[in-house]
Amino acid sequence: MPNWERFYKKSTDYELYRPRYPAELLDLLGREAGLSSFTSVADVGSGTGLLSELLLRSKCNLYCVEPNEEMRRVSVGKFAHEEKCKIIEGTAENTSLLDDSMDIVTVGQAFHWFDPIRARIEFGRILKRGGKVVLIWNTITESKEGMNFEYEKLVRQYSRDFHGSGVNSTSLTALTDFYGGNFCRFKIKNYQRLSLEGMLGRYLSASYSITEDDPRFEDMRHDFEKTFRKYQSNGEIVIEYETDVFIGTINK
Repeated sequence: MPNWERFYKKSTDYELYRPRYPAELLDLLGREAGLSSFTSVADVGSGTGLLSELLLRSKCNLYCVEPNEEMRRVSVGKFAHEEKCKIIEGTAENTSLLDDSMDIVTVGQAFHWFDPIRARIEFGRILKRGGKVVLIWNTITESKEGMNFEYEKLVRQYSRDFHGSGVNSTSLTALTDFYGGNFCRFKIKNYQRLSLEGMLGRYLSASYSITEDDPRFEDMRHDFEKTFRKYQSNGEIVIEYETDVFIGTINK
């Protein structure tokens, strides 16, 4: 099964209940990657366009590259009136973009699904000399108690093939090898407020979540509701994140 098929029928939950990226990320990308209205950016593995919608605030020329048809359709609907945005069917290993055409490649919450060797070759092909690769994850902040701890505990209890939250789904060694050591790491505080429906949707948007035909589904729903009631305030819980940002260059 291609990795993008793991998100079959998850595009609605993904769009509604995944955390957005903090506004401070735009300033960081302007300073460290040269993001501006004059740059051409390939957002690879763009999904439903959660990172893309932030990037478009810079007025850059944006190319959203996504293999999952359902998720592309969401992006097409969202960005229909964005003249500087193009939605492209493609993968990290075969974007279909032109040689030496991009100033920046961004990847939000998706690098761990790529073949890193083939993606590195492809990014090197489409990037201009000196172009930047930006890998980003919203990573749930680790805790030994509280909402974050109990949410992650439930995720581990009920998930298939759980690979870790955010950047923990890969390794620093893999990232160092990908960049050849030529990168800097940044962290930005982030958070997400969710209703009970949102908390369940956040879990169900993940590739590793169980589905309604699983015999544990009602037990899962019950345990999530119990945890929500324990930590909710005014009908919402808060999940805290760190937005992990890696910015660097790769040898062409």
